[in-house]
Amino acid sequence: MNDLLHKLVSAAITGALIALVGYLSVAVRRRRVAREEAAAPAPVEDRSQALLRQAQQLDHSRDELAARGRQAEALAQAREAADLWRELTRLRPGRFHAERREALGRLSELLAAAGQENQAAQVRQEAAGLS
Repeated sequence: MNDLLHKLVSAAITGALIALVGYLSVAVRRRRVAREEAAAPAPVEDRSQALLRQAQQLDHSRDELAARGRQAEALAQAREAADLWRELTRLRPGRFHAERREALGRLSELLAAAGQENQAAQVRQEAAGLS
């Protein structure tokens, strides 16, 4: 009986020590990885990704402002968005033509609503050239 108790206590202590060593090993590894990640330089974002996010945000803002009747602000957002879509199609030829065409369409609508028919016609002509 004493021998059996000794074996059980020994197995329990051995199991606890193994678990403790495993836990400490994982904790040390996590701290090392955290230090390495903190020291690593931040990933460089592709310029077109940042421009794409900005253009999409401006499109959304433009539509919200227009829906609220704030046409002058919507027009400013539309101009800026169209400029970004132009830049994106320049950076990534063959991409973003549909988005640029849509942004130009909304810009021409807002220009026409603001009474700027000549500029609206120029923007429509630019959009038609993307087909």
